[in-house]
Amino acid sequence: MLYAEDLVEGQQFQLGSYLVSEAEVLQFARQYDPVPIHIDPVAAAAGPFKGLIASGFHTMAIYQRMVVEAVWSKVAGIVGRSFEIRLPAPVRPGTTLTGRTEVQKVTLRPERRDAVAIFKTELADPEGRVVLMLVLDVLIHARPVEAVA
Repeated sequence: MLYAEDLVEGQQFQLGSYLVSEAEVLQFARQYDPVPIHIDPVAAAAGPFKGLIASGFHTMAIYQRMVVEAVWSKVAGIVGRSFEIRLPAPVRPGTTLTGRTEVQKVTLRPERRDAVAIFKTELADPEGRVVLMLVLDVLIHARPVEAVA
């Protein structure tokens, strides 16, 4: 497990890849974001994106799955405090997303046995277009005292 003291600015974690299927786009949108550009291929084709696209909330859910597997399964996170998100390009069914996250800043707080860390993540499509940019402010556990001794 990586603790606050193990994180350094510039440290990167690769998030792997995730294939977004049309069935998943439709299922997610029907349940959580049922607007025509996400649930109706015919209406979406006539819309501003000229085809079906994943909901931004779906894209964020995919990010969460990828970052949990690649980062939070290895880093002793406590809780996210805030985030900024941008969705600069749509995610289309059949797209394989890849991503990475980078530690931007770590502020150790020894008196609280934790740190505030800033992580910046980007997900991109196969053409290299960034589809999600997210900056997360999170609390990270310090190394347990018994492990320090």
